[in-house]
This record gives sequence, C-alpha cells and structure tokens, in this order.
Amino acid sequence: MQVFVHKVLYRGVTLSLLQLQGVTVSSMKNTIFLLLLMIGFSGPIHFASAQIATPLEVPDLVFWGDAEDVNGDNTVPVDGATVSTWVDKSGNGNDLTLEDGTVTYLATGFDSINPGLEFPPGSRMAGPNPFGGTFQNEMTVFFVNAADVLTRNFALSLNGTNRGTDIVDGRFSFHTPWVTNTVFFDAGACCGTTRLQGGLPNLLSETTLYTGLNDQPGKRQLLRLDGEAFRDDATGHNANVSRGIHVGSLDSNFPFDGRFAEILIYDRGLTLAEIQDVECFLLLKWKLASAPSGCAIDVDVVKTVAVFNEAGGVDNFSIPGNDVTYTIEVTHRSGPAVDSGSVFLVDTLPPETIFFNGDADGAGPETAAIIATTDAPLLVFDPLTDIGFSSLLTEPNDMTDCAYTPVSGYDPNVRHICIEPSGLLSSDLSDRAFSVSFRARIQ
Repeated sequence: MQVFVHKVLYRGVTLSLLQLQGVTVSSMKNTIFLLLLMIGFSGPIHFASAQIATPLEVPDLVFWGDAEDVNGDNTVPVDGATVSTWVDKSGNGNDLTLEDGTVTYLATGFDSINPGLEFPPGSRMAGPNPFGGTFQNEMTVFFVNAADVLTRNFALSLNGTNRGTDIVDGRFSFHTPWVTNTVFFDAGACCGTTRLQGGLPNLLSETTLYTGLNDQPGKRQLLRLDGEAFRDDATGHNANVSRGIHVGSLDSNFPFDGRFAEILIYDRGLTLAEIQDVECFLLLKWKLASAPSGCAIDVDVVKTVAVFNEAGGVDNFSIPGNDVTYTIEVTHRSGPAVDSGSVFLVDTLPPETIFFNGDADGAGPETAAIIATTDAPLLVFDPLTDIGFSSLLTEPNDMTDCAYTPVSGYDPNVRHICIEPSGLLSSDLSDRAFSVSFRARIQ
C-alpha cells in the first residue's frame, strides 16, 4: 500500500505534516476534514482545538461580542448590512449599540476569510458599565482587531469616551496602534506608571489579539499581543469604569479606522493559565498561525473492510464481483469536546468500487445505506442533514458539495460519502466514539 504525505489545515493554515496511509486531513474555518482514500487505514489524526470550548468556561465573563454571532442567537446580518446592536453573549445584557457613524458587518471581510465588523472613521459603538461599581480594581480584556490606518485612536475603552489623565476619572483605553505605530494600554489614567506601551510588531491591517490585565490586589498589569508576553508592570490600579464600554472612534480628532472580530471582558484578574486558555480559543478562531502548539486534541480514525454476506449466506471471496462493508471508527482520545460542525468526514471511494444504495447490512430500505452508531449521547446523526453524497471529481469542502442523490442499488456516480455529525463529541471514556458503515462492490 502506498504511503502518502498529507497535511492538516485549520482555517486554511497548515498545522503539521503527517505521513499516513490513506488519509488526508484538511480544514477550512472551524471544520476538520478527514478524507479516507484507501481500502483500509488505521492511525491517529491530530488537529488544533482550544482547551476551552467557550469563553463562558472561564468564570466572571461580563461582556462577549463575537462577529461570528453578532445577534447572539447564532445568526448574523446579511453581508454589508449596518449593525445597530452587537449583542453581549455573556448573558449579562451589556449589548453595544451604534452611537455614531455606520458599523458594517462583513461576512468574510475581516481577513478575507472570517467575518468582522468594520468601523470606518467616525463610527462608534457603546455599552453600559459591565462591572458592579464606578471603580474596578481588577479586570482582564481580550479583543481581536485590525487597524487599516495609523490614527490617534482610542479603539477600545472601559470608561466611555473619557480622555482624563487622573486616576479619579481617567481613561481605561487601548490605542491599537497610535499614529506613531505604538501600542498603548492606559489602565486608569495617563501617561506614566499606569501606561504600558511598545511598538506594534505586526503589520498594519494584520489581525492582532490584544490582552490587557489590570489587577491592583495582585499587583499586576499586563499587555500581551498574539498570546505572547509584550509589556508588564508589578502594579495595578483602581480604574474608573463608570462611563461604560466604547469601541471605535472617540470623535473626529481621535478616529479609528479598522475592524473588530471579538471582544471579551472579565470582571477579574485572570490567572496566567486562564489567560492562555482564552488566548488559545481566540487565536485558533482568528489567527491560527500564532496559536501555541499546546492547543491540541487527538482523534483516532480507523477504517476497516470486511467481506459482506447476506444473513444465512455463504462466504463469497470472489474478486471482482463481491460486496464489502467499509467501517470507519472515530475516537476522541484527549482534549476538549469537539462541537457541532467541527468534524466533517469525507470518504472518497476507491475507483475500483461501486457504492451500494440499499440496506447496507441486508435487504431493506435505501435509508439504511449508511449505518451510524455512537456511544456519545450528545452526538446526533440525522440522515437528512448529517450524511450526504457527492459525484464531483474534486473532494468536497463542506456539506453543500454533497447534494447528489444516489439512485437505488449500485450507483457508480457516488464518488464521496460525507458525514458531519451534530452535537458534541467529548473525550470521556464512555462518550467519545462513533462509527459509520456502508457497502460497496469491488469491480
């Protein structure tokens, strides 16, 4: 059996190279593609996934704005639509609303692949104070944005549009970057001991993850970029946050010109381990190339083949002309739960086989052409939406490429079988595997 060199991609970025027999693993956006090409295969598949499945797993989240779910109900505006409300997914009701200008939803415009909200100069969104009081002495902020033009901006602030320089009613702002291409993080005032700053190491318009921590009790102030330490200080400050959240242009003198993808605000100074978990989640989602190698889970894929016999039949090992049963078993060995739509399995039939569209394990209805079993109660197989077929010569990228309807009996036009189970696949010992079987004839 020939050995191929295959690659793992996640949102279009190569993760690693694997030398495996008969398997190609690739991905676009959140989907892991398993392309099983040979008659039999057994081996591990490794791909990246965050150590948390959602930022809500880290306690004390008080605001969560996500460009992939602008409306907070798994829906987004149409491409190019004006966004009047950016819903807070934390459950605290701290929605951002449009205050000035026009904020536009871009379906793939954040980085030509992912969605984002475009804030041209003069555009601003604002929300209420997400904390319990006027002053806040510890908080952690994460946000993903990209600036298209160097400006004198207050891109994100937790004290509204205030530009004060004193700690009593000062600024809590991020300048990303300033007109000098310098990143500033002012935690409570400006511009001495409360400021962390440094030259932006990324290119203009490049996706950047900013992490800012202010923790007066813990005597910590951090500014991290793309999951890496950038600037820190052994102090913390009691910052005025009474004026609420501000995103975008402060006014005509302090414009922001760029895009936002996600914003997370925690009512606590997170530990370094928690910070890294959240950064892993965000980088895998928005900037895979910067994701640390520790963000990984292991999935085993085993494909086997057996000679098919009708119930009570006699073994028939004639080739060509014999039917065989293919079984693909997927086991989640370690790591966080894999959510719905994250695993897309494609089996490309060998050219010497013909798919059988009938009862895979005997005489019966065509709806049983694929037999799916699982020990994962939260994983769901809906034949109408989770299993599809493709007659295309090229490998399918998602279920929209798997819209072919096979004819009854043996159909030589079926080239690929697509499986995209719904629900969650965890790595718990009793809840981590599924398998699919189908029948084909060797020509």
